[in-house]
Amino acid sequence: MRDTSHGGRYFDYQVTGDGPSCTLVLMSTTIYDQIKKDIIEAMKRGDTATRDYARVVKAEFDRKGDGRPIEDADAVKILKALRVTAEENKNAFEIEYLDRYLPKEMSEEELEAWIRANVDFSKFKVPLAAVGAVTKALGPVAPGERVRKVIEKITAG
Repeated sequence: MRDTSHGGRYFDYQVTGDGPSCTLVLMSTTIYDQIKKDIIEAMKRGDTATRDYARVVKAEFDRKGDGRPIEDADAVKILKALRVTAEENKNAFEIEYLDRYLPKEMSEEELEAWIRANVDFSKFKVPLAAVGAVTKALGPVAPGERVRKVIEKITAG
């Protein structure tokens, strides 16, 4: 079974046993590995559209990683760039495919709550210097431009 609700990260899990004595085993899967699995599964189903587009995505990953698997942070950057192209081409299939792997970004309200709870602006020479720390801590769910906007809002009043 697969649960995709954890910020774009995939967790394959298996339940063994039943009732109160059941065991849940979680195994994290990188985006790169999941794309490879998608290709195989699409081939088995005869789903040429998914197979072909997953191959395009994997080729982009391989190009960036010189043929080696890439980290999820790099994969997300590539997926975002591919999504922009898919939007420009108005390709709903590609957009839907890419959205399966892109983490849901935090709203401004969620970011503001997180920043207020976790950032001490007195540790920075200027408040906007916290943008890098926040984006590093939260990763791809917190785009830099949105973080900057929220920090400006917080520090303005």
